[in-house]
Amino acid sequence: MKTQYVILGTRYSVLFVLLFGSIASASPPVTLTDSNRDAILSNVIVSATISKSKASIGALRYRDFNMLSSGYYSMDGGKNYRNPKNCVYTIKTQTPEIVDIGMKCLGRDAPQKFDIEIHYVLRRGDSGLYTYALLDHPAAYPTARVGEWRMVWKLSDDLLERIYVDDLRTWEMPGSRDRIEPTGIKEITKVLSGARAGKFNCKYDFNANYSELGCWGHASDKNKVGAFIVLGSHEFFNDGPTKQDLTAASGINHIHFGMNHYNGSPLRVEAGQAWQKLYGPFLLYCNNDSRGGDACWADAKARAKTEEVGWPYRWLTGNLAYPSAAERGTVAGRFAIKDRLKPRLTSANAWIGLAQPSPGGNWQSDSLHYQYWTKADAEGKFTVANVRRGHYTLYAFADGAVGEFTQADVDINAGQTTILNDLIWNVPHRGNRIAWEIGIPDRTAKEFRHGNDYFQGYLWTNVAKEFANPLEYTVGKSDWSKDWNYAQARYSGGYSPTTHTWRIHFTLSEAPTSESVLTLAIASADRARIRVVVNGDARPIAEVSPSVQGGNALVREGIHAKYCVEYVKIPAGP
Repeated sequence: MKTQYVILGTRYSVLFVLLFGSIASASPPVTLTDSNRDAILSNVIVSATISKSKASIGALRYRDFNMLSSGYYSMDGGKNYRNPKNCVYTIKTQTPEIVDIGMKCLGRDAPQKFDIEIHYVLRRGDSGLYTYALLDHPAAYPTARVGEWRMVWKLSDDLLERIYVDDLRTWEMPGSRDRIEPTGIKEITKVLSGARAGKFNCKYDFNANYSELGCWGHASDKNKVGAFIVLGSHEFFNDGPTKQDLTAASGINHIHFGMNHYNGSPLRVEAGQAWQKLYGPFLLYCNNDSRGGDACWADAKARAKTEEVGWPYRWLTGNLAYPSAAERGTVAGRFAIKDRLKPRLTSANAWIGLAQPSPGGNWQSDSLHYQYWTKADAEGKFTVANVRRGHYTLYAFADGAVGEFTQADVDINAGQTTILNDLIWNVPHRGNRIAWEIGIPDRTAKEFRHGNDYFQGYLWTNVAKEFANPLEYTVGKSDWSKDWNYAQARYSGGYSPTTHTWRIHFTLSEAPTSESVLTLAIASADRARIRVVVNGDARPIAEVSPSVQGGNALVREGIHAKYCVEYVKIPAGP
């Protein structure tokens, strides 16, 4: 990136621009060295060794450190596990400024029936390696399906002792010499020594909504270096802005494009359907700072802002699956919320997005298409930029409002900005007043007890220690941040079917003379049923099986999976 210093009002300003602007171009050029087995990309700052047949990274050297033990793409698990192999190697671009190499393997005979084309890109002066992948399903291929689709960056042992995901999760990780013991869940271990002694360790400790992160990774106070996955866009992920999956973990950086964790949608393409999608590019970023890990983390977050501003990248050309900025369009407008029962509710910070789910589908379960989301400002104004040409539905939702707003038939054209009239969401209610509300309709359980430390192994087993059965909650007296748990787990703390009853006590000024409605905005359900009993009757008036279930967010240490809304009618009566 060029740095320019200009002294206004003097004839020397142009000279300063030229002198300082030449620094980047003075960096050593990018070189590509081929062998029979590997391709080595180097710009002196970093050097990457790539297997030409497997499309994997064997080494990534930075400041005399090898920043990985391996790097690779993979699909699914068990008998359907697949890594690229027998790839055809090509050089897409080779100049002193940039080298882009590709490796493609055919997939007609693979379990998933997708061709995979992996690219690695090194630019002059960069301290990181870009990568992207193209999945292709020719029309002549059979029906294709994949669940897990990811890229993995395994780090060198004990090089980077600290992990960085978000403000809640930055700490020193267990080292290879620390003692651990297994637990009843294979992904969870208990740490017996070192900085995390007495705590559980699990890859699910670090699950997060990708849309809330620009980067994640590891860094070292000892070695003064860091290794981060850095994003310029989230457009290629499945399931929209509430997509949640693995980030960093012990000795590893993950990025999951599609997965069945937290009920993430699988990718399915029918026989006879020609389809392709490009995942990335994203940056495998290496950095250093003499102040240690926290400073490396701050630099990675700054780099994520730079990548976002530079999206779509001008250096990725000649790929029909990655249109340039000039080939994309923009939509802008103002979103307003009118809620007759919550007059203070505004559209500030609401999510606004464009998506193309299949007929009858929903954006939160769509993996076939790209999605484009942004946050509205304090006045509800929004701009969704760099959208591929096409026919979209606009969606919007905000904390405090149950459900979502939709507007169909939004057309995006290349090089044009579509200005929408003010979008007004009159939030519907099944009633004329709100008797009480527990929590905030925000598609998570973050406002309840453990909403800020939910990422702990076996936390769900504490419900019997922390809450009586039945739980007694009195509207107007109890505090949902303390007196209402983030999840309703089995009361025993194990796997027995013991239920946990939650009693809600409230007083009305007068008895309803007509039907009332209990609204259940559910952040996650897995093999769950809710029995609703009124006034201590022996028989429930309703038994609700949430319409969206799966993902096992409880054991996977999350505060949400997939969202749904259910309604229970309560007859008028004494």
